[in-house]
Amino acid sequence: MRNIIVVEAISTGYNYVEDIYRRGYNPVVLEPKAESEEIAESREACYKNLFRNPEIISEASTYEETLEMIKGYDPLLIVAGSESGVPLATYLADALGLPGNPWKNIDKMIKKDAMQQALEDAGIRSIKGRKVKSPEEALEFCRENGFKTAVVKPLRGAGSQGLYLCDNLEEVSSAVKDVLEMSNYFGEDNLEVLVQERIVGPEYIVNTASCDGMHRVTSVLRYGKIATAEGGYIYDYMENIKRLEPGHGEMIEYAFKVADAVGIRYGMVHGEYMVDKNGPVLIEVNCRPMGCTQPDAYLDMVYGQHETDSTLDCMLDPEKFRRDAAKPYRPLRKGVIKFIMVPKDMEVEDHPLWEIAKRLRSTYKISAESGSVPKLYNKTRDLETCGGMIYMVHDDESVVLSELEFLRNMEKHYFQFLLNEGMSRRWFGKGDADAMDYREVMRRNSCCGSILLAKDTPEQIEGIQVVTPETLSDAHGSFDYVIIAYQDSLTNLSESKLMKLMFDTMDQVREGGKVIIPPETYRYISYGREGAELLLYIRRFMLEAPLNGGAGDVTGTKD
Repeated sequence: MRNIIVVEAISTGYNYVEDIYRRGYNPVVLEPKAESEEIAESREACYKNLFRNPEIISEASTYEETLEMIKGYDPLLIVAGSESGVPLATYLADALGLPGNPWKNIDKMIKKDAMQQALEDAGIRSIKGRKVKSPEEALEFCRENGFKTAVVKPLRGAGSQGLYLCDNLEEVSSAVKDVLEMSNYFGEDNLEVLVQERIVGPEYIVNTASCDGMHRVTSVLRYGKIATAEGGYIYDYMENIKRLEPGHGEMIEYAFKVADAVGIRYGMVHGEYMVDKNGPVLIEVNCRPMGCTQPDAYLDMVYGQHETDSTLDCMLDPEKFRRDAAKPYRPLRKGVIKFIMVPKDMEVEDHPLWEIAKRLRSTYKISAESGSVPKLYNKTRDLETCGGMIYMVHDDESVVLSELEFLRNMEKHYFQFLLNEGMSRRWFGKGDADAMDYREVMRRNSCCGSILLAKDTPEQIEGIQVVTPETLSDAHGSFDYVIIAYQDSLTNLSESKLMKLMFDTMDQVREGGKVIIPPETYRYISYGREGAELLLYIRRFMLEAPLNGGAGDVTGTKD
């Protein structure tokens, strides 16, 4: 069985391993020796996602020694699974005469200053910039060009790490100093820094695949990013463009020209573009599959293809590539990745995000911590410091977009329902419960038919079924009314366990039936009344307007 070498099978590039098996070949994972803490963590996480365990080998001390080692595998192809694998994969493929991109173009493929210079040389729009070694050189560049604002970033990087959006020259000077003192994503010292003209406009991704210099678009996406007080960008969400809009055609044509200017012959280009009044302009290209560790099945649901498989088409099946290039751009479904933005440094005691996200209709996968508490989270400053990701997809686009906005609202106003510090309900203890008159709750809500009362302790009440958290499984659903009257039972529960108990209890009501949460119960829920309403909303109950004389009950009807 012929070998295909995957250099750095991390992020979305981990899909190469199974794709190669599917094609009847043997994958061999080659780890480059340059390793940052972020890359080491990514390797560990991605290898856990693999369905099978491929052979994993390490780069030798020099390119030449690595080449001799790889010759022994007689590879059919060599591909880059991530940005950190691009230089080595390009060198090896070119040296062995395999399909790939010329080694002479490597600077244009990986360095932000060189790729912009390549665009200028090709006569297409580029961003004016200069690489500098000191704040003084940066200020000189800005003054020469009349720039009052600028962008400062490493020459190589990923995930907006080390990116600064500077509103004045003082911030430019400070940002250059900061970047020079840090290492980039790949663990390399920043000996020079890129200072660029600042472009303002919406930011897009255009992913393309290339076969012998012929390019086709595989996916188009739009970023939602938020500028931080520190002068950077953090990722809020990323959505696919399901239907092209006016102006997108020009952007895609520009992306093809960028691929030509950079010298791309084979494989994927993940390009990031900004559009202003002058049209599209390249922010940067990354000559590998799109990131965010997206599962192949998720990408297939959204686009009808996934990029690692499309890369193999470029090199193994040119005829299929040409047929796919002739097809219209038609993503199958709306897809969104929501990045959880942590608002401050915090020690998290629980991850209720899981209980919420898995009950949304559009959730495909949750990539976030689910245990290991207490865990320290840093304030989100870039992609690496986000609190997790939720992969969303649905046949109905409106479902995805409405649930995205719901999560964004939770993030802004109810963050303890996502990552909980353990403080939101700590002032309640057992024995603090207010007396509850269940008959009065039923009277004021006109309860009739089959009624379930969920409370702390067992009790025989004629005409209704009573359950406790321990006996909830005795209820078999289809009740006309469910009264959630837990009190002391909630005091020692983590946020996620409280949510699960509440959701499981709500699920006992039949379609068209009502769930009632009295004030004596919702005082034990984070955010009180609004928290109870949110839990009903998450389970897609129709929140009812309060009744006159309703005493503050929260009521929802199962839609």
